Amino acid sequence: MAMQILNTNYPQNMLSGGLVNGQASFAGLRHAQTLSPAEVIQLISQSGLRGRSGVSRPAADKWHLCAAQTTDGKLIVMNTVDGDPLLPAAATLLAANPAGVIEGLLIAAHAVGAQQAIICVDGQNSGQKASLEAILRDLTAKGVTGSVKFGLADVPAKYVTREDTALIAALEGKPAMSGLVPPMPAAKGFQGRPTLIHHAETFAQVAALFRQAAAGETLQQTKLYSIAGSVKNSGICELTLGVSAQTVLELAGGLKEEETLKFIQVGGPNGFIFTGDELDITLDYAAFEEKGRWLANTSINVCDSKICIVDYVKKCEDFCEKASCGKCVMGREGTWQLREFVHDMTVGKSKNEDLDMVQEISQGIHDGALCPVCQTAGAPLASALERFAGEFEQHMKRRKCPTLVCNKYVTFHILPEKCTGCGECLPKCPVSAIAGDSGLIHVIDQDTCNTCGICETVCRPIADAVARAGLVKPQTPEEPIPVGTFKRKAGGLGGGLRRR
Repeated sequence: MAMQILNTNYPQNMLSGGLVNGQASFAGLRHAQTLSPAEVIQLISQSGLRGRSGVSRPAADKWHLCAAQTTDGKLIVMNTVDGDPLLPAAATLLAANPAGVIEGLLIAAHAVGAQQAIICVDGQNSGQKASLEAILRDLTAKGVTGSVKFGLADVPAKYVTREDTALIAALEGKPAMSGLVPPMPAAKGFQGRPTLIHHAETFAQVAALFRQAAAGETLQQTKLYSIAGSVKNSGICELTLGVSAQTVLELAGGLKEEETLKFIQVGGPNGFIFTGDELDITLDYAAFEEKGRWLANTSINVCDSKICIVDYVKKCEDFCEKASCGKCVMGREGTWQLREFVHDMTVGKSKNEDLDMVQEISQGIHDGALCPVCQTAGAPLASALERFAGEFEQHMKRRKCPTLVCNKYVTFHILPEKCTGCGECLPKCPVSAIAGDSGLIHVIDQDTCNTCGICETVCRPIADAVARAGLVKPQTPEEPIPVGTFKRKAGGLGGGLRRR
């Protein structure tokens, strides 16, 4: 997914670093080659660099473990599959500065003593694969890659492949499912060989750190941040690690006109939800961990007041359930149960004891699932319940959706002043609840309507005449009448509507 690059005043160490007149200088690699492998790993340790995918563990831990292995056949694996649909970090870096990403990989190979590298690519992205092949041929011809032999491997573009053991399984031709650790992949990974795995952004940051060291600068990490949703400018930017969500929101130009911020979600579909009062949160791994959270990535989805928090969480849990590889019971059954419980909240089937149940399931998944993809599945629900308990209560106890988003808690009406009598909605209604004919204002029979919302979907691009209503209903004719003949009665109800 392509996203525009937001302009910042920060040095772009990953997106454009190391380029001189558009050509890669490889200053970081040259500096690393003057150091011993142990000194290279020490610099990574001093920088505090963490992996930019999965559970974000300190990168130096993997490097130390891999370097300590005495067996032959050590391997470097680069993952270019982006897990979060809102943060296409690998795709962005490989489009803007592919040499910088490969430079970081070569530094890692020098540090751990690897002679082979595999770049994992989305098998359906033929353009990216062809581009990488051309770049590698060029760098090999120039002698930049040295003794490291590169290969490209197609892997499924699944969310679970951000986890190392699932990626190894995919590389070995097995289903992309997480495995047990230890042994850690850095000790025994692909085909039993010591395998150092990082996301493309991690390698890009490695190259940036060594360019800084070569220039005698203080080591400073940057991070790719993305912002989407109800903002004036969706996009991706590179900023110093640890900026606030407010800083990224301001770079996006703030909210769209006439929108009111309701909440943001940080970290993708299984990330945490925060209110507008919490925009000063520091987007840093340690800062999150201090409060019992985790920062899988730095994508921000901005949601306005028209968004139903319960419906939003339902979509998050649906994503997590589909993203689960299905190998462990807690990942397979736990995520399914969470999704079902939240779905029930949106359709009037929930019970009071459900809240205790979902909290118990969330904790069970966190403690018992094999991989972080499932372990974090309860984060959206838990953080939303903490901040929007009242809206959940309205859905569960009062059977009401204050935002008029959840179909089962609203009624659908055709606004007589907007209906053109086109008849497009009539054959699409699955329960034949709409009465009307060509040139007549259509009317929905509320006793028959099953609130599926298909009429709304059909009408929106034509006349946008279908509205949702809560307790306050619009005035409509009792039966179809000619278009343009309806007269609203004085004092009649017509507010409280929503057209989506």
